[in-house]
Amino acid sequence: MSNALLKTKLYIPKPRSGFIQRSKLLELLDEGLQSGKPFSLIAAPAGYGKTTLVSNWFEQLDCNQAWISLDEQDNDPVKFFSYLIAALQKVDINMGQEAARMLSGSGMLPIQAIVFTLLNEILTISKRFILVLDDFHMIKNKSILQAVQTLLDHHPPCLHLVMITREDPALSLPRLRVRNQMTEIRMDDLRFDLAETGNFFSTSASIKLKDEEIAALEARTEGWIAGLQLAALSIKGWAPEQVSEFIKSFSGNHRYIIDYLMEEVIERTDPEMRVFLTRTAVVDRFNAELGDTLTDQCNASEIINQLEQANLFLIPLDNECRWYRYHHLFAEFLRTELPKSERIAIQQRAAHWFTNNGFPEEGIKYALAARAYDFAGDVLKTLATRVFQRGEVVTLLDWLNLLPDEFVDTNSEIASYKAWSLFLLGKSEEAANFLQRTEQILLLNNDPLAEGRLLALRGWIANYREDPQTKEIALMAIEKLGDQDPFFREIALMSLGHAQRKSDPMPESTVTLYMVYDTARNAGHMFTCLAALLDITMNLVIQGGRRESIELCNQALNQYVDSQGKPLPMAKLLYIPLGILQYEGNNLEEARYSLEQGIRASQSVGLNRILGGDAEQTLALVYYASGDIPKAWDLLQKAKANTDSKAFPIIWDRFKAFEVHLMLKKGDLAGAMAWAQSSNLNPEDNITSFKEIPYMVIARTLYRAGQYEKAWEILNNIRQFDQERGRYGRLVYVNIVSSLVLQAMGHQQEALESMKEALNFAAAEGYVRPFLSEGSEVKELLLAVESVRPEFITSLLGHFTHQSEKLRTPLTSSTSSLRDSQMIETLSLRELEVLSLLATGLSNEEIGVKLFISLGTVKWHVKNIFGKLGVASRTQAVAHAQQLGLLKDLF
Repeated sequence: MSNALLKTKLYIPKPRSGFIQRSKLLELLDEGLQSGKPFSLIAAPAGYGKTTLVSNWFEQLDCNQAWISLDEQDNDPVKFFSYLIAALQKVDINMGQEAARMLSGSGMLPIQAIVFTLLNEILTISKRFILVLDDFHMIKNKSILQAVQTLLDHHPPCLHLVMITREDPALSLPRLRVRNQMTEIRMDDLRFDLAETGNFFSTSASIKLKDEEIAALEARTEGWIAGLQLAALSIKGWAPEQVSEFIKSFSGNHRYIIDYLMEEVIERTDPEMRVFLTRTAVVDRFNAELGDTLTDQCNASEIINQLEQANLFLIPLDNECRWYRYHHLFAEFLRTELPKSERIAIQQRAAHWFTNNGFPEEGIKYALAARAYDFAGDVLKTLATRVFQRGEVVTLLDWLNLLPDEFVDTNSEIASYKAWSLFLLGKSEEAANFLQRTEQILLLNNDPLAEGRLLALRGWIANYREDPQTKEIALMAIEKLGDQDPFFREIALMSLGHAQRKSDPMPESTVTLYMVYDTARNAGHMFTCLAALLDITMNLVIQGGRRESIELCNQALNQYVDSQGKPLPMAKLLYIPLGILQYEGNNLEEARYSLEQGIRASQSVGLNRILGGDAEQTLALVYYASGDIPKAWDLLQKAKANTDSKAFPIIWDRFKAFEVHLMLKKGDLAGAMAWAQSSNLNPEDNITSFKEIPYMVIARTLYRAGQYEKAWEILNNIRQFDQERGRYGRLVYVNIVSSLVLQAMGHQQEALESMKEALNFAAAEGYVRPFLSEGSEVKELLLAVESVRPEFITSLLGHFTHQSEKLRTPLTSSTSSLRDSQMIETLSLRELEVLSLLATGLSNEEIGVKLFISLGTVKWHVKNIFGKLGVASRTQAVAHAQQLGLLKDLF
């Protein structure tokens, strides 16, 4: 969590002396709290006493309280949640510890992950407390608004949220209103009525007025409290006849009234105080030391005391009365009294003072306001890495966007931070375009670190575009960065690991990712630590290290936990590789649970769109294997629709390939062939890690279509790719499908050798599903090589029996075609051809001559047909096929 928090923002304002008791409003707040409503909204323009009302309410309550005074800088989600957690920990030091730990990671953890963790932590608190979000109208960031909405939707019973704002927040207020879950206090409620106006002047202001004068002031200000306070300051000490004339002299709207009254108040101050007021109003908060700096005087403490005694809109920000600010309306007016050139000079002084006194973020703010870009850039450079690691990327990009393009274009370090900020905030196209501009910037600057950061980003973008230079770019980034920037070195190493996954033996990629994991863990960068661990486990999935990966996932899920012993949201991503591996072992119920958990985790941390779709694709296969085909289909379609086909075209293509994989399983060969022909995947092209799965779907499609030579050509390319890179987990599938294709081609011995290779590896690591998923043809091949791994094959055959019993149901007369039936496995196009010739009475030899295939291949197809139809003879096969309506479709 950010350690650059201003304690003054967490200070609970003290009630002002002479406060007019607002009994009805206080009772309304009490009623909402006592009845268990989770939310109180106090919404009105400036100057209606919103904050004063709540601070006085707090004085009367005997319960725990927390307060955050918000400003525009809090639109950075990480900064907002840092203050929120700090406020909650004033109630209970244990509250928000896990959420704070997540915030202190590498800075790339999406904020939605924090919300649910924080909610769970609040739910463990038994003591009741009130949290105030003051000046909430400052918050415009959509993710923060969504997070607050989530807190309200799942409101913990112990929490009552109070929101003070000048305008309605972008929340579901109608829903809360209909459910009677909200107390509302608005402008009409906050206006002083005639009695309160009279009470204010007689007690708080100690001014005696006639009843008609009180009525005139109440009518002309419309009960606006700030207007009445200013009027009281203006007429204090005047003779009765002067007061009467004054009241007659002004009217109109609030803006006119405040300008008029402010001028009256300022005119009554001496020149020295006027200088102090106008100069200190330039900053959002000040103390005596800063006041002396801004005014070139040494009497700030005395003037502050005078302002407090005069009740001149001065608001203390801490119990020690060290820091102050002016009421917003008063500050806005004072700033208009200062010429622009003088205001810029004061902002420059403030920038240097804040920076030199340990508040560099405020220093940048005033430097940018004064257009002191060189100074702002120097301070920004010292902060950028820490800001990245804290996750306050929104804040960083806001600063960078205030710098002129010509300044950024001549500073490679600043440019590198801007490029990364754009990318991390999901502006990938904008980041890529900005990267092109940096080419010229790098030529003008000799800055290896900046070049390394930009190269690291190029590596990530190149990876998603399957750029063959990805590895070279990543290596250059690592060389430039050296050991001087650990955070960006981790990013560059991850890019290298991804590149090695595509081009080098898999163990090299895994070694690199372990380097990232160790470096990030030692540096306390939790996001990159767990992201690297996720990559490692996914590598092991591809490599075929099923048992090792399962153990690694379980260890991490037990290690990275919150105070309740539950896995952290980021750690829950490891349910994805765990679920994939459980599916491979045919543990379908366990796989379903893990994958659903992993998908929910990826959505909560905002990474579901860029993880590649492995979770959704495998879960679809789980649903399909469990007989829930509509659910499998729906899942894939929704996941594909959620993928940005422009930013991540490869991920989108993989989802489409998996849709076709299910089409093929359902028997829609024509649809699968249409996709294969239009997919722009050329069998002669090089196989890549991203395209391996789509190519496998094409190979299966060609096999079902009887185009064995073409299927074998693709499979042989994939096999070579996987063997060279140690992708043995993928190779299990390739060898099984290759065995089926070789058998169909009449290469019996080669088919058996391919099956033996698959069996030897699968038995050692516990792979079961690859055999079951390819259909009953595999069962016959397993029987032919039973002596290789007899115990494992016996187990596999048992799974086949269980699967066929689970899927087969009694035949009904309504069954009209194989394509619409789930009773039996789909026949390939070649098997349908053989079946049609069986129905004509041709012998196996005659069928072989007619189809130009060997006698052994014909016998193989006949066995498969018998197995799929559940029959034992030609006569039964033909009769069963006629009942299913298969043969009428063929003649």
